[in-house]
Amino acid sequence: MTQSSRRVFLVLAGAVLLGAIVQRTKVLNNEEALLNPNQKNPLPTPTKRKAISSPTPTPTQSKSTTSPTPTNSPTVTSTPQATPTAPPEGVVIAKSDDLVLRQTRVFSLKDSFGIPTSYSLTRTSRGIVAFDTRCTHAGAPCALNQGQLQCPAHGSIFDPENGEVLRGPAVEPLKSYRTLEVNGEIRIVIS
Repeated sequence: MTQSSRRVFLVLAGAVLLGAIVQRTKVLNNEEALLNPNQKNPLPTPTKRKAISSPTPTPTQSKSTTSPTPTNSPTVTSTPQATPTAPPEGVVIAKSDDLVLRQTRVFSLKDSFGIPTSYSLTRTSRGIVAFDTRCTHAGAPCALNQGQLQCPAHGSIFDPENGEVLRGPAVEPLKSYRTLEVNGEIRIVIS
């Protein structure tokens, strides 16, 4: 051990020892207080409080016995208003015109920290499918190569239509995301 390491060790050991001594002293003082009930207890004892009574007002008799007269007040009628529509779900990632049937493209979005993340979008006969392009083996972003997603780190290949592994070393499929096509926009739901 170096000289400074020894000093740090001794300071820490002293602090731990001092803490143990203080704690033991408190325990012994509490035991003495329990054994000697004749000693004055340093803690205050609760005392009963008296209820404060307030004079309650008594009703007074009115000399005139007239009843209140009803007044005509205007009635408020509610007019039907348009209910606010919820904003569309998801984040716009592309325009509908950007993808044709059986076409795959990679698009990027920035997350809340400003870091870009890439997503693979493919228009299939059953709609638009989206996958995270990060390889499930090495975490490297896959690139589109001859219609397939290929990891540059170890050569894993993924099918862009279903995210399945076509060639390893990856064994897990790509993470999929739900997509919506609304008003000429492709939205990806990231959760």
